[in-house]
This record gives sequence, C-alpha cells and structure tokens, in this order.
Amino acid sequence: MIWYNPILLLAIPGAFWFWRRQRRILFLMLALIIVFFAVYARWYMWHGGYSWGARFIVPTLPFLTLLAAPAWHALIGDRKLGWLGVVIGAALALASFAVQILGLLAPYNLVQDRLAELVAPLFADVTFTQWQYSPLVMQWQMIQPATIHLAWWRGAAGVDWLPMAVALAGVGVGTFLLVQQLRNSQRSDSDDRLRNWLYTAALLLLTTGLLTYYYTARTDPELRLVAGRLEQEARAHDSVLLLRPEMTQHFANVYRGALPVYGLFQRNELREEDTPVLAHIRSHHERLWVIPNYLPPDQSGWERALRSEDFLLSDDRVSGPSQQRLALYALAPAAELVESGVGTVFGDPAGAAVSEANGWIRLNGYALTPTAAPGGQVLLTLLWESLQPVTTDYQVFVHLLDAQGNKLLQRDGQPVVWLRPTTTWQPGELIVDRYGLLLPPTLPTGRYTLAVGLYDPVTGQRLAVSAGPASYAIELGPVQVE
Repeated sequence: MIWYNPILLLAIPGAFWFWRRQRRILFLMLALIIVFFAVYARWYMWHGGYSWGARFIVPTLPFLTLLAAPAWHALIGDRKLGWLGVVIGAALALASFAVQILGLLAPYNLVQDRLAELVAPLFADVTFTQWQYSPLVMQWQMIQPATIHLAWWRGAAGVDWLPMAVALAGVGVGTFLLVQQLRNSQRSDSDDRLRNWLYTAALLLLTTGLLTYYYTARTDPELRLVAGRLEQEARAHDSVLLLRPEMTQHFANVYRGALPVYGLFQRNELREEDTPVLAHIRSHHERLWVIPNYLPPDQSGWERALRSEDFLLSDDRVSGPSQQRLALYALAPAAELVESGVGTVFGDPAGAAVSEANGWIRLNGYALTPTAAPGGQVLLTLLWESLQPVTTDYQVFVHLLDAQGNKLLQRDGQPVVWLRPTTTWQPGELIVDRYGLLLPPTLPTGRYTLAVGLYDPVTGQRLAVSAGPASYAIELGPVQVE
C-alpha cells in the first residue's frame, strides 16, 4: 500500500497524535483497516488480480488518510519544521502523484501481458516480492505515444477538447476552493456551506459530463440488441447467463430489465465447483437466456451441460460484426412431463418391413408437456436405443401438427442438439434427446400432436418405422393448448 501511496507514510506519526488526543477514533479506524486486510488476506487472490496495486484494500484509503492528517499539518500547516517540513511534505505528495500518473499513462494490461510471459503462474509470489516485476518499474517500459490512453487524448487525432475542458474546469474549481479555504481561516459557517455546495456542484458537473460523453463508447451495439430482446421476450422467472465477463459493463449499460444476471467465465470443461452453480440456477428459474462468447456450443462446458440436460428453445444471432448468439433454454421441469412408452423401430426406408430383427434405432419412450398456453412452450424428451451401427448421421425432426395434420412448427437437427450424431451411437446405448418448441402467442387453442422421425439430410429420405406399411414418422401426444 505504501509502495503505491508514499504519502501514507505520514499515517505512522499521525497515529501517535491520535493515540495521545483521540484514542477512540484511532481504535475505530485501525479496526476498520484491519478488517479489510484480514478478510482479503485469506483469499487466494488477495491483491485483486488484474489491477494497478492491491485494489481490494482501496476502501481503507480514507481511514489511512485521516491518520496521516496530523503529520501533514505538522509538516505544512504549523511550520514548526520550517522549510524542511515543506520539502518533506512536497516530496511525499509529488511521489504519490507521480505513481498515479504513471499508472494512467499506459494500459495496465501491457504490464499484465509482460508478466504472463516472464513468470508462471501469472500471480506467482515473486511478482510481489522482487522489484523487477513491480508494475511501477515495468510501466516505464510501456510508455510510448501509441500506448498512452487518456480520456482527452486521441493519439494522432490530437486532443479531445470537451473532456479536457470538463476536467480542467473541475481541477480549477477545486483548486480555487481549496486555496480559499486555506487562506480564510476566520470564516463563517455560511461561507463553509457555500463552498461545500459549489465544490459538490463542480464534482457533479465533472462526473456527469464524463459519464454522459463516454456512455456510448461503453455500449456495445450488439449487446444493446440482446438487451432489447430480453426486455421484450423475457418472463418473470427467467434468468440470464452472461459468459463474456469483459462485457459486463457494456451489458449493464444497456440492460434495463429485472432478471437476475449470472456472470460466469466460459469454460471448455465445467469444474467441480460449477455444478452447484448450475444446480442453483435450475432450482430457482424456469428458463435461462445464455449470452455466450465466441466458443461454439459443442466446445462450451456450460452449453454442453444445458443441451444435454435441458431444452433448447431458440438459438439466434443478432446483427453485427461478431454475430452475437443468444440462446434460450427451458430448465428441465421434470414434474410437468408425462412419460409414455413407445417401442417404435426405425430402419432402412428401401428395405423390407421394419421390425426388431432388422431395425436400426428404437424409440423406447418419450415424455412431453401435456398442456400449454399460446406463447408458452412444449417440451419433448425422446429416449433412443441404438440397435446396430449406422454409417449416416441422421437428423431428427419434430413437427407440431394441428387436428388436420398441418405442420405449424418444427425442430430439426442431429440428436442432443448436434452433440451426439447417430454415427457415434453404439449398439445397446441409450440416448436421451430433448427438444423445446416455443408456441406463437397467436396459436389457436385446441388439440395438437407431435410428429417425430429420422431422415438423411443429404437425400431428404426418411427412415421407415414399424408403426405400419409406408410409415415414416410416428405421432406423439396429444398436447392440449388452452
């Protein structure tokens, strides 16, 4: 802490002043400081990770500053030490100021990337104990015209005068009020209140100006589209899984809904500690909107788990350069599903009548939601059994049919949402395959059925079924929409 704030050395003699005159205040400040240090010292990343200094103990700065106040007053205020006190105080202040300016002149990620190249693991103990790994030293190597990122600096484009003017205005007003306060020791309470209000107004102006000016810069247009869709289509018991931690602030800037948002790191494989997190989401929410990063679903540990155990309702891309995906899952409401046995066998469409003896795949059973509402959802679970190896990756179709047999909705794709192609099935293996259909809000009430079958995506030819001659699908249900 002292390394990044040399002026806080004054807290040591200042603590002795409080010990003699305001001991209870000293105990209170020390207790608050110790609580922060004790709590975060036990965490594996006590320093806060990706940060300029130990960011988790930044909240202790006001208390340390208050402890330093008597020593600062002794150096600068009462002039007992004469010019020596001024020199010492100015040196500490300038050193502290220089450290902060050094941290602002170049993005800290440059230092972080260099540390990752030099030391493994990234936050090894030596990075905190050996001076050559200190960001205060390494930051000097990163300062170049191309790496200086300031709010009012645009590189080759020059100065951005609006934030520059706002910042200078804030500094100017603050300096003026501070000088007036130091010069006018004999002042009335009304003068103090006026100065405080003026200073507060200046800070509000500075903050509002910068936040308003840079709001659009911190807003990703694709996430704005995602947020808009969530606000239109989400339901009360939904939740959001944001797998792009670096875009958390962007999403917070644009999302105005009230859904719980779980911000998690994308993983190729889920870890043991991820299991209770997923279990918590399933137990507290009915549907989950997933905002993934660039990984395709089959390489995402989170989405593989969801596609294997829950029901994919939609998977779309919003317009934009990165084509951000937005997927919606129904979270396995097993209590609402009605199970039924089938035993239908699928086989060669060009061969003899399909039976157990010559069949390829058997549908052992299914479960579906027996009732739904317009704008609701129908969930279907299929239990397949492989009877013999197949050499074609057949796809499953699920069609919602009205009473006249007209197709109203459909879902097509390889089993388990493209995670288990039929060529990977082993004889005797059971495959649990889940599908979800979002019903249009305008769907008329009535009785519906689901047609299920397998087909070759290259030729379009469906597999024959044992339900009867020239049968290429089996109807499941009914589903009552009411």
